[in-house]
Amino acid sequence: MPEILNERGMPIQSYRPGTRRALLINPPVYDAQYWARWSQPAGLLRIATLLRRKGYHLTLMDCMETDALGMVPKRQRREGGSHTQSVVRRDNIQKPIYHFGMPIERFKQQLAALPEAPNEVWITSVMTYWWQSTRDVVDAVRTAFPTATILVGGIYPTLAPEHARDNLPNANIIFQGEIGEASDLPTDLTLYEHSPTYAILTTSRGCPWDCVYCAAQALNGGRQLRQRTVEDVLAEIVDKRERFGIRRFGFYEDNALIAKQNHFEHIMEAVIKRGLRRMGVELFAPEGFETRLLTHDLLVKMRKAGFEKIHLPLETVKSDNNRKWNRRHSSVQTFEAALNNAIAAGFKPRTTDLNAFVLFGLPDERIDEVVDSMLYAHALVGSIIPMLFTPVPGTQVYRQHRDYLHREMGFDLHDLNGKFLPFLEYNQRANPGLRGSDYLELEGLMAILNQGKVLSRAVNLCDATGPAASFREAVLTAV
Repeated sequence: MPEILNERGMPIQSYRPGTRRALLINPPVYDAQYWARWSQPAGLLRIATLLRRKGYHLTLMDCMETDALGMVPKRQRREGGSHTQSVVRRDNIQKPIYHFGMPIERFKQQLAALPEAPNEVWITSVMTYWWQSTRDVVDAVRTAFPTATILVGGIYPTLAPEHARDNLPNANIIFQGEIGEASDLPTDLTLYEHSPTYAILTTSRGCPWDCVYCAAQALNGGRQLRQRTVEDVLAEIVDKRERFGIRRFGFYEDNALIAKQNHFEHIMEAVIKRGLRRMGVELFAPEGFETRLLTHDLLVKMRKAGFEKIHLPLETVKSDNNRKWNRRHSSVQTFEAALNNAIAAGFKPRTTDLNAFVLFGLPDERIDEVVDSMLYAHALVGSIIPMLFTPVPGTQVYRQHRDYLHREMGFDLHDLNGKFLPFLEYNQRANPGLRGSDYLELEGLMAILNQGKVLSRAVNLCDATGPAASFREAVLTAV
């Protein structure tokens, strides 16, 4: 059985260059859907930088590396014992499960083709509900290299270490937490045969808020805030632009704007001063920003620095839900203020410039509240990003409903994928007419409403006109 370790229990040794060989692996994904953008294994690539500095010889197998069109291979999984699941059935819907990324046969062939066996194999594991592909990779590696030390780290073993220990018997070490020595290092992109078209940046870590559905504090060991120097961040952007020709950079942060002394704003100022936008640099933050902190001045600087899209976490228009979800820092008022600041800074509503997240699929939720949030986002922003809720280990929601999920429903972690509606039966108790297809209809309706952004206009479905009222009544009657 593997041993659960954290950084204090597993120091990384230094070696003479080339005397220690490490294989780094980003596993494939088993899911009904997969969004391949911004999927680079940044944590693993930072560890690669650290290991290289320690003298390791490195090889990377990124099973999720995208092609020239930004896609990964996809094929439906086949039934075959307890290790495979081809379809998930929930109420009156069913969803096929696909293998995204490098086929397992090709992966095994690449393992066999390595010129020398690795001493260590470092495997990252991201979503807790993707743990099965991690298991299959660990098993294949153990067969290929019986004496190698296999280490599994990332979000899954950090949030569910006991589950990983019990279900990854062929691993040697389950690593919980982060390797601080690597946290602020740049990602090593030299391991790719073909340079990626983008890079992921993490300029700060930590968040003081403890939203009931968020695992940021569990992943970062509490509320402590940390940040890289502005000079260090700028140096990484410049290096990747000059060495690899990368133009697109995505900020992945717990809460980019909460860091002290206007840290993110100073990064934007440094990017502007260096003239990186004139060099073709484009900046993105796909996970959004805390709306309370998006001032007009900051948004002006972000646009000058290279931001062309802003993602705003609306989540819900219901103030009661915000309080229930412990989102004291968020409200419709802060959302509208941020939206108005963005528009004043030159970002256009009802285009892809501005996007609003709407969260649904939570326990004790009402469909009409989701519809209200959806229509509100459509009327003000135009572009809606639907987010089906996943109960993640390490969060308050998961702890509160653990008995229901595991004892009553018999779910394993892969069943908690938001796309499979883990709280459907729970919510049907208070809403007997609720069906699984209702959630698919909500997603479909958001997609239809999003078509308005193509025309740079949106029908105001929140006003008092006859057509708007009739539409709202029809929607609520349908769901």
